[in-house]
Amino acid sequence: MAAKNPAEKAKEVALGALAPLKVAKVPPFIGTWAAMGAGLIWASMAQGSGELIWWPYMTAKYGAAFIGLLLPACIMQYFVNQEINRYTATTGEGLFQGFARLHKVFAWAMWIMMIVSFAWFGGYLSGGATGLFELTGFPPGWSPRAGTLFWSYLMMVVYLAALVFGRVVYKVIERFMEVVVVVCIVGLVAAVARPEVLRTAGSYFAAYFTPIFYFPAEWDPADTSKLLTCICFAGMGGFFNVMYSYWIRDKGIGMAAHVGRITSPITGEPEAIPEVGYAFEDTTENKKNYLEWIKYLRIDNLVAVGLNLLTVTLMCWLAWALLLPARAYPTGWKLVVTQSRFFEVAWGPIGRAIWFLIAAAFLGDTWLGITDSCARMHADFFYSVFAWARKYTFRSLYYVFVAILTVISAITMLLAKPGPLLVLGGVFNFISMAIYCPALIYMNYVMIPKKFPKWTRPTNWALALISIVSAIYLILSIWYLTVIF
Repeated sequence: MAAKNPAEKAKEVALGALAPLKVAKVPPFIGTWAAMGAGLIWASMAQGSGELIWWPYMTAKYGAAFIGLLLPACIMQYFVNQEINRYTATTGEGLFQGFARLHKVFAWAMWIMMIVSFAWFGGYLSGGATGLFELTGFPPGWSPRAGTLFWSYLMMVVYLAALVFGRVVYKVIERFMEVVVVVCIVGLVAAVARPEVLRTAGSYFAAYFTPIFYFPAEWDPADTSKLLTCICFAGMGGFFNVMYSYWIRDKGIGMAAHVGRITSPITGEPEAIPEVGYAFEDTTENKKNYLEWIKYLRIDNLVAVGLNLLTVTLMCWLAWALLLPARAYPTGWKLVVTQSRFFEVAWGPIGRAIWFLIAAAFLGDTWLGITDSCARMHADFFYSVFAWARKYTFRSLYYVFVAILTVISAITMLLAKPGPLLVLGGVFNFISMAIYCPALIYMNYVMIPKKFPKWTRPTNWALALISIVSAIYLILSIWYLTVIF
């Protein structure tokens, strides 16, 4: 490779262990409504397991014992999201590229943890399919396991077609997730408006706003992993939060506006996705534009966490009112069947049918989002770490991993019930947060401000809050490992 002349070097900024960043202007902010979208995807994905299954499970089984953890657990997600999004908006790079800039060994470690965390994510499809089999009874005469697997594979084919034939992959994900969020919230609000639910508001919210927890006399130690999953998935959790980075990159937030999107190899035109991200100079215009983007990220993040908080709060209220008195909680190959009571009280058999469709969309869109985002993270890791990978387009690597992840899902669904699959992923995702949150702090508060204008460094208040959140995740991870081993 020919040596770069001084003019070319002047337009680059060395950062970490990878090739230097290119220098470009910070794009003007495009407006809140035009930029909105990634947060809605995050909210829809967050409704997948913690909100739909495990928080209602813990509420229905243990009542007030753990419900006081819900609000703090949701709020902590905000600060993790903000640091993830800050890196991508500042550099235009996905977070795995940021991990590689810290050190390729660290990127390797996080990649391995990500593989383990999502090795069983087919459980999201089979979890949603439990409701579709209960609703349709089709194929007739099949066992709950066989019927669930039938619907799981059918849903997989439909979602895979959307990823392959949708012109711009991000747009397909965004539109689908928006519909799921709206239908979910409207349905839940209608369900809690019933008198039998409203009359429990006093007892429920008294426990909800009491930020303490205790292990009840009937505590089952086997639920320890589920409890950790609840805290992790009071929102997204672990590598699910990392996915936010790739959605705002394809949305073109901040410096990501200089990066192309992943498009369909059949219906879309290829867009350039560069090997490295971007830096910017200390100018008045850049400062104005950058701070507007960061301000917007707070709004997008607040929408994401707020919608998720509303959803899980309503879900747990329904579990408190309808499942706790009957001591009914979701298990086995009927993982979402128990919660059909939520909508059945409002609309009878029609409501029950609507619930099964929503549950299938909840968990199905989580599988779709994981397949999309994990393929992006794998591609980003390979693109950053291996020179040979850069001989191929980012889009090509993405679709290779879509295929691999689909095969993995198809196999793992045969091996276990959906519940254990989701719990295993939840545990590994939680532990990953205790590792990558300190890395985020270093990236955004030390590494970037050394090379970028000083005003890119967040405030000391922001540093204090993300440090507290990181410490909590670390302490809980140590506690969990101590209990298990």
